Amino acid sequence: MLPSEQIEVLAGLDVDEGVCIDGVSNADYHAAPGLSVSGAKRLLVTPYHYHALTGERTAPPKAPTAGMVNGTLVHCLVLEPDEFGLRYVVGPEGVEPRSKVWKDFCAQALAAGFEVITSMMYERAKGQAEALRKLPAVAELLAEGVAEQSVWWRDTAHGLLLKCRPDWRAPVGNGNGIVLLDVKTATDASAEGFASACGKFGYYMQDPWYCDGVQRATGIEVHGMVFGVVESEFPYACAAYMLSDEARREGREAAARARSTYAACITRGEWPGYPQDIQVIDLPRWFRANTQA
Repeated sequence: MLPSEQIEVLAGLDVDEGVCIDGVSNADYHAAPGLSVSGAKRLLVTPYHYHALTGERTAPPKAPTAGMVNGTLVHCLVLEPDEFGLRYVVGPEGVEPRSKVWKDFCAQALAAGFEVITSMMYERAKGQAEALRKLPAVAELLAEGVAEQSVWWRDTAHGLLLKCRPDWRAPVGNGNGIVLLDVKTATDASAEGFASACGKFGYYMQDPWYCDGVQRATGIEVHGMVFGVVESEFPYACAAYMLSDEARREGREAAARARSTYAACITRGEWPGYPQDIQVIDLPRWFRANTQA
């Protein structure tokens, strides 16, 4: 966990202040106080969805999906390649994962502090990372910067403690500005495909949330966020995107609604979910369009 003195710093942040802390583990960041953009997205579903993961109840264990594991490996290989060999080890070739040999290898690796991955997982993530690092816009940003820095600040409207953890923060304009880089894996890295993902997964909220937070905490102008997107299947096609001003405006407005909802729920001590009375519903428009075609 974060040292107690750092938690005290977070709790005592003034409205006009913020802080960037290096070396915070991913687990400690998520356990530390502060509303993240992931939490804000859950609040917009219903406050109940958010509070269910942060209240007194404990969510049942859920193993990471193959896509989540792949994304984590790609992040490490792109942003912190020197750390990869300190975190992961490739299991023996041609050995059945259910075999005693594999299980013994995993037990020894775990005891030594490593996570075991298969050679197939490594080769795929390596191919994705190499493709993304060769992308000119991404390569330029990766030339200088800092990875996985944790950031906290308070919003001016409600005094809420907020947080974010940008993948990469690159200095621009002789250090007078900042551009953020976010690495994404996707099934479709085309402009149309990623635009759809931005709406579906709330990336349009992530952009202004991170940019506003980092600018608040550093006092340095953040010019925007670049999304480096690479497909999960060979040939690992990739592209770089920035959101339009309109998309970022919508994201900032959605984030503001989430924060207002959060503040109201804290004040009332209530975290409502879906309406509890019986509702009359109709079939969706897309269904009617398909049946009438």
